[in-house]
Amino acid sequence: MDSYKNLDIDKILEILDERVLQHTGRHLLKSERVLIKGSWYGRDYKEIASNSGYNADYLHREVARQLWAMLSEVIGDGIPVKKISLKPALLKLAKKNYFKLEVSKLDNNCLVGKTRIYGELPKIGSFYGREREISKLKNQIHVLKRRCIVITGVGGIGKTSLAAKLLEEILLENPNVYKDIVWIKIHSSVDNLFTKLINAFDIEIDNESIENQTLLLLKYFQLHRLLLVVDGFEKLGQIANFEKRLEYEKLFIQLSEGNHENCTIITSQLPLEEVIYATKNLPIDSLRLEGLEERAAMRMLNEKGLWGKECKELIKMHRGNPSELEEASDRIHRLFGGSVKTFFDYRTTVIGQLLQSMLHQQFGQPGLLSDVQREIMIYLAESTSESSPPIQFYNIIEALKKQIGLEVSIAEAIRAIEILEQRSLVETYRKSGKQEVSYSLQPLIRKYILVDPFNLVRRKTSVLQISNSIQE
Repeated sequence: MDSYKNLDIDKILEILDERVLQHTGRHLLKSERVLIKGSWYGRDYKEIASNSGYNADYLHREVARQLWAMLSEVIGDGIPVKKISLKPALLKLAKKNYFKLEVSKLDNNCLVGKTRIYGELPKIGSFYGREREISKLKNQIHVLKRRCIVITGVGGIGKTSLAAKLLEEILLENPNVYKDIVWIKIHSSVDNLFTKLINAFDIEIDNESIENQTLLLLKYFQLHRLLLVVDGFEKLGQIANFEKRLEYEKLFIQLSEGNHENCTIITSQLPLEEVIYATKNLPIDSLRLEGLEERAAMRMLNEKGLWGKECKELIKMHRGNPSELEEASDRIHRLFGGSVKTFFDYRTTVIGQLLQSMLHQQFGQPGLLSDVQREIMIYLAESTSESSPPIQFYNIIEALKKQIGLEVSIAEAIRAIEILEQRSLVETYRKSGKQEVSYSLQPLIRKYILVDPFNLVRRKTSVLQISNSIQE
């Protein structure tokens, strides 16, 4: 794991130059390379100048000031990079790069340090931003000792990538902290989570009851230091079997309250309480993932070869959703010659695959959206635009009663819109704590509702249930 320490400065400069190009769109200048090399070997400005032909004052006052500022942005991770701290920062960069290469080679059931990696751990390609979220998750795991953390957000927002990057960072800092890191991917509602966990931990069972399987899993948690990721947990919400849901609920009660110091991370498009029933009083932390910050999203687009002031508008339209931005950038290159301006000249929006799949599920799966929630989203789609102000909660209630003729209590409306907010299906606005909250929709969700490509949006819950029972 320490092979990165054997890299010479020329190899590290190649790694650094690639990072600088990704962030700034340009390569390192010759004068910057000279200054970095000299600083690596501990030389002062006069020594660097005498060996390179540059003026010492020029290197110190002109090159160094801009170089340190740029490197602080590119590799500083929130810490200013100066001449004296350059070498540790470059070693850290080399270590991350080496570790990333090692992780990309990982297969199921392999070792990193003393940690066994088991499961369908996704390969991380490019990763942008999320420093604040990763720092918060590390604090919850290592400092606050949380036993269960749920990462929620809309399709394509980056929940899986964030969890994978978190594991990479944890292993980078200490490859021996866990005995096992297990990644469980839920592909569909027919997946048996108990079977997947027992296979991952290599627990021997002989036709044990679910109750005994739960006890065996808890005992394993108590005896071993491990980190478990359950990815795509919302698919278990499609289970109609009430008893099966209760079994999963009991499992997570045991894992979140049991006598151990391990952590379970769950990624889900739905809040946990919508998949299993009693989670209100459990020691479970939640992180609702929003889009990338503009700086990280801009870096992503620049790396994809998109430039210009219109990129900011593209980020705003897609609310920083990385998978949506990736699909949009591919489409802009393929159809519009890489010109974001030309794309906007056509005044269109195209919904990406992951977000569209999530919306198909929300509107198409019986029981996920109530009739009240559907009508709220339809009303917002028809009554708002990107340039119009959001609509206050009181006006939404009045519209449901007068325009739609839907009789709904205030309590029912509050609960309905809270669920939509938790699922990131509506956007909330409030200028101050004393002002009534207002609501709108992001452009891509608004377009999906208005276009209704599969005639799912306006179908009542009862119709969906009848249709589903006929198909069964």
